[in-house]
Amino acid sequence: MRIALLIPTLNGGGAERVMSAMANYWAAQDHQVHLFTHDSAQKDFYPLHEGIVRHGWDISKPPRHLLDTIKHNIQRITLARKGMFALHPDIAISFTVRMNIQNLLALSGTNIPLIVSERNNPLKQSQPLPWEFLRKFLYPRASAVVVQTEPARKWATGFVPDHRVYTVANPLSCEENSLGEIPSALKGKSIICSMGRLVPSKGFDLLMRSFHIASRDKPDWILLILGEGEDRGRLEKIAKELGISDRIFMPGRVKNTHDYLESSKIFVLSSKHEGFPNALIEAMSLGMPVISTDCPFGPSEIIHDGIDGMLIPNKNIHELALALKHLMDNEAERIRFGEKARETSRRFNIEVIMDQWEKLISHVIKK
Repeated sequence: MRIALLIPTLNGGGAERVMSAMANYWAAQDHQVHLFTHDSAQKDFYPLHEGIVRHGWDISKPPRHLLDTIKHNIQRITLARKGMFALHPDIAISFTVRMNIQNLLALSGTNIPLIVSERNNPLKQSQPLPWEFLRKFLYPRASAVVVQTEPARKWATGFVPDHRVYTVANPLSCEENSLGEIPSALKGKSIICSMGRLVPSKGFDLLMRSFHIASRDKPDWILLILGEGEDRGRLEKIAKELGISDRIFMPGRVKNTHDYLESSKIFVLSSKHEGFPNALIEAMSLGMPVISTDCPFGPSEIIHDGIDGMLIPNKNIHELALALKHLMDNEAERIRFGEKARETSRRFNIEVIMDQWEKLISHVIKK
């Protein structure tokens, strides 16, 4: 099967990691995989299978004004249309809102089937009005619309025919991203780990304040936050104000997340909202005890509260502090949660999720 995958960039991020994993899986199955991005391929963060044909258009320069924006969008639509006509794939799959809209316009009037996928929480991350209009106008024309959670499906069926909307969770990556080492400063420490882009929606400020409360009499515990983003300066300021800068470790974006997770004792997802929390299922797959905010969307569809992890009210510093303290004080509970978490994560194994994708593709192609 000839597969075209389209996403703005592979320069880090959850959607990018999922698309890389999907591309690698299909390439390993001897499918002909072509991966297209607006960014140059030189900016790729995730490793790709040698059999993947990479098309980096290098057209991601930010526009300076409205005319620039219009020209850039026309350029992207034109390149996508030319690329798809040259390749004529059996199926094209597009990730992220604006890329989806551009590709729906690019493939309008062709017989190339296109599946578009929402990767964020559409109720929390709205688009400017022109993009919102185009999304609602064009998504019904897609061969299928893929979302990751049932609330997202309910949103999509508000304007897309029910039979064209599919819920497919994110897969656990088949690659074990381990280098076998972590910084010496972390060795021998009791680590609480979290990860994601350093942006306000991830709630790392709340996590820091909760950690400050829970660890007052536990100086041997430290908080590790993996990721990079524009909120770094604000988070470093909060850590300093709380007097815990020496117990907050933020090494930036790393490729060997497994090494850090396996060296940690607790994983926390402190997000205020999510599309689908990849980091949560990755931690669970490694047998880690997890605490998560019950934010929209995802965590409540993954964690069974009190069985394979803990769900706490969204944006609640006090409840998160209590949950942290509970697991910090109870090794037996951490072990029990971790064992159950590993079992729960198996339904997200890449073989399981990719089988769902392949059944969807088969259905779309037959139509």
